[in-house]
Amino acid sequence: MLADVQRNLWEAYQRAESRAPRAEKLIALEAFLDALLASPNTAWFPWARSIAEQVVDQGLDFIIRQPLFERAVFPALAAGYREGLSGCARWLTGLAQQLRHSPACLQHLKPQEATELALLRSAIRHDPADLQSRLRLIERIAERLRYSLHELPTGVLFGMDGATPEQCVELEEELNEFCGLVLEEGMEPRFAELIQACRLHFPAYRDYLLNRERHGTYAEYLSQTRTNVGNQTPG
Repeated sequence: MLADVQRNLWEAYQRAESRAPRAEKLIALEAFLDALLASPNTAWFPWARSIAEQVVDQGLDFIIRQPLFERAVFPALAAGYREGLSGCARWLTGLAQQLRHSPACLQHLKPQEATELALLRSAIRHDPADLQSRLRLIERIAERLRYSLHELPTGVLFGMDGATPEQCVELEEELNEFCGLVLEEGMEPRFAELIQACRLHFPAYRDYLLNRERHGTYAEYLSQTRTNVGNQTPG
C-alpha cells in the first residue's frame, strides 16, 4: 500500500519515534507525510485506515501524533465514512481525542456528526453486524441515562442542567433506542433496573414540570403520585 520511498520514510519515522528527541520525531514524520501526500489518495488511504484499525481495534501501542492524524488518518477515515465503509466511523470514535483537538478536521464533519454517539450510530448503519460499535453505543447511552438520574429526587438532568419538558421527550426517545439495542443483544437483565427507573422518571418529571404549580418539589410530586416507587438513582 506504500511505495518503497514512502515505506523507507515510514520506517525511519518509526525508528525516530522509538528513541529520537521530539523535534527529530516530528521532522521524520513530516518527511514521510510529504512523500505520502505526493501520491494519489487511493494509493495510501487503505494503509492509513489500517493504522487506525490496528490502534483502535487491536490495541496497537502506537501514538498517532496530530500531524499524522490530520494529514493522513483523518482524510482516509473521513472519505470512508462518507462512502459508508465498515469500520471508519468506529475508528473515528476511537480517535475522538485527536478529533476533538483538530478544528481543521472537525470542520469537515457536521456538528451533529462529530459526537461519539453519532459516529457509533453511523458505524452501525454502515455495518449492522458491527458488534463492537453496538456494545460501545449501549455503554455510552447507559452512561448518559445514569447521569440523567443521578440527582434524584431533585430532578432529571439533561446535560449540566435540569431537563425541560421537551428534553424529557428526547430522553424517552433515547431510552427507546437503548431498549432496542439491549433487547437485540440479550442484555435486558443487566440494565433492567436502569430501564425501569428511566421509564418512571422521564415521563414523571415532564408531567411535574408541566404541572409545577400544583406541587412543590419533584420529591414531593413523587411522594404524592407514586409513593410505591423509590427515588434512588440506579446503580
